Amino acid sequence: MFRTPIPFVPSAASAAVEKLRNSLGTDVDAFRVRVRTDSGDRPRDCYVNVRNRVQREGKGKMQLGWAVWQHSHIFIEAEPHAVFNPEDGNPWIDCTPHDMLPDGSRVREILFLPNDNATYDFNTTDLPDNIRVPLLDDSRVSKVLSLMSQKTALMNSVPGIDVALPQSVERQVMQIDAEALGLLSEVMQSQRPTLAKGEKIGRNDLCPCGSDKKYKKCCAK
Repeated sequence: MFRTPIPFVPSAASAAVEKLRNSLGTDVDAFRVRVRTDSGDRPRDCYVNVRNRVQREGKGKMQLGWAVWQHSHIFIEAEPHAVFNPEDGNPWIDCTPHDMLPDGSRVREILFLPNDNATYDFNTTDLPDNIRVPLLDDSRVSKVLSLMSQKTALMNSVPGIDVALPQSVERQVMQIDAEALGLLSEVMQSQRPTLAKGEKIGRNDLCPCGSDKKYKKCCAK
């Protein structure tokens, strides 16, 4: 069966998040931020969404950092992201709608890692690449992460925002996606969670991969 990693919002105290923080060279704590969007907020446009929220509110500011996503027990990544800081003691808000998760659920909160040293240029059309850290010592995973960075560079070779990709570039993107998905499927098949001798997992138990999902909705598939 063709299987790919299941993305989820990890626990802030997980070993995977600690490994990511070490890779980023930061000791700042990550924490959950609720997603609360307005009608004009657009997916994958967090900087503009937050800038518009600051203008509408007339107060508060943009907080830069990373949204943290874990992909099963395969890899974890930090996506450059911005949230709204009301600056009145109220919790920070993620103004950006996210794609539906593979199980059909909506992302209602993210794990956010602040980065006070980050900057953003509103004049650029380049996509900032994510920081990805493998959680397995597997050359196939390293290859996948390299392919993902190649895809970002390829997308940035086409100037402009929301522009149609030339057919030649679109074909290359599709080839990269297909190769990456094939490798990830192989890894998922060969790296199921290892159980101790005699240990069993109930279908309604939490999956040992760390996704906080029930086993039947995660690695049992």
